[in-house]
Amino acid sequence: MGSSILAYHAASKHSFSGYADGPGFLDWETQPDPFRRFEGSPEIPLPLPSEEAGPPYDRLFDEAPEAIPLSWESLSRFLFESLALSAWKQAPHSPPWSLRVNPSSGNLHPTEAYLLLPPLPGNPSAGVFHYSPLQHSLEARRWLESGPWEEIVARFPPGTFLVALTSIYWREAWKYGERAYRYCHHDLGHAIGALALSARMRGWQASILPAVGSPELARILATESQQGPEAEHADCVLAISPGRETFLDAETRAFRLPDTLLSALRDEPPLGHPNRLSTDHLPWPLLEGAIASTLYPGGWSGEEGAAVLPFSPVAPPSSEEAGALVRRRRSAMAMDGKTSICREAFLHILSQLLPGPAAFPFAVLPWQPRVSLVVFVHRVEGLVPGLYLLLRSAAHEASLRHELRPEFAWQPPPGVPRAFPFFRLVEGDFRELAAKISCFQTIASGGCFALAMLADLSRIQDHPWLYPRLFWECGLIGQFLYLGAEAAGLRGTGIGCYFDDGLHELVGIRGLPWQSLYHFTVGGAVGDHRLQTRPAYAHLHRPGSSRVPAES
Repeated sequence: MGSSILAYHAASKHSFSGYADGPGFLDWETQPDPFRRFEGSPEIPLPLPSEEAGPPYDRLFDEAPEAIPLSWESLSRFLFESLALSAWKQAPHSPPWSLRVNPSSGNLHPTEAYLLLPPLPGNPSAGVFHYSPLQHSLEARRWLESGPWEEIVARFPPGTFLVALTSIYWREAWKYGERAYRYCHHDLGHAIGALALSARMRGWQASILPAVGSPELARILATESQQGPEAEHADCVLAISPGRETFLDAETRAFRLPDTLLSALRDEPPLGHPNRLSTDHLPWPLLEGAIASTLYPGGWSGEEGAAVLPFSPVAPPSSEEAGALVRRRRSAMAMDGKTSICREAFLHILSQLLPGPAAFPFAVLPWQPRVSLVVFVHRVEGLVPGLYLLLRSAAHEASLRHELRPEFAWQPPPGVPRAFPFFRLVEGDFRELAAKISCFQTIASGGCFALAMLADLSRIQDHPWLYPRLFWECGLIGQFLYLGAEAAGLRGTGIGCYFDDGLHELVGIRGLPWQSLYHFTVGGAVGDHRLQTRPAYAHLHRPGSSRVPAES
């Protein structure tokens, strides 16, 4: 199986001589519905929150606020500030389209979310619920008796609930063909980051449960019977628990969904039926092979957390509030080619991509960092333009020194604290090369800086299910690049279209284990003043008061 996913990785690369296979044009008649609905499922509308500023964003990297109790109101805001709609956009003479708090490749949103919740006031039974971003509501898929629910959460702190994520590959394949597998798992990583931050804002802790396999997760989510291009594929489940500290000990990391529960659900029909997303589909055999070869059977209990990197950000924390930040986040469509960023603010953004003293946000991933960053510095005041490297783990240095070009300098830049793992490789103007490698997109050259995420694929041969998890790590990094850019008064954009081996040739990589899995750019965005922005939930025509039974 490992050779199969590595074959997919090679075949899905873009190159200067040709792009990975895609549809060639957009068939608007078969554009997938961006909203999954389960027709016939009981619906629980959530209270529609007002937009609030929330705690200071930068402070969340040092400490979490006091935990608040789980309720319909706190659950609603948790989703409102992670996976909900953030706005509607409309161009002249065109229908409107929605944006979400969590970004997505092509705004196609292949990621679906489910919640496993305890009984709450007005809903006396535990259950499995699908989250509907369009309606900001929960669709019941299964009801759970108190005994099975208590068996699930017995190992976790009181007040824990679970969030599971799935992918609908067709949503991305409609536009991107074979490369859709990569983009779906980028998106999953962004969603993980959005959930982890929203949990942190409430004093909760989010952690992926690494041992839960895809087949058992699909059974409890009632997605195992879905077939064909529109099927949801169960990816991971996160435990959301009150409290500021990491709670995953070795026993908890080995958690599997109880066999007694899974057996009981075998013949129990789920509530509701999934809506159809498209009238027709194109087959993508390479994509289907990648999905099959990375099916995760479960049983891996993860790894100990990464060592803390002894570095304190040089810039003072900003007073930017997290709630306002996450809901105004947007992807830049173009960069102005002239905005710059000061060195301190630049290092501040990069510092939030490292394992820090509070372990946030990367403690959500139950493995040590596998990704380091090649950085194209274009316009950073106090830094010479050139090619740089951010080591996200000290364990990467020896391997990357061996793999990258021998003429690279590996010099600590002047004005950068010695403890900060940031090295200048070579000076020079790399703007043209950055754009050329990013499928000739000037967005990679017009920003303050751009970067490529190098991932270690050394274990993929024996553990092919690790392959998508590397994209999750890249997406998680990308999520906090987006937010760091917004907090600095800039904009970011993830770049999925790039020439893989063009980047590898530039830095000297000749093959495995290091491969570039995601590119990103940050700078001064150019807005499109033709577009109108509308409120996210004006279509509900409901007041902001609670839409569920009031708590006693």
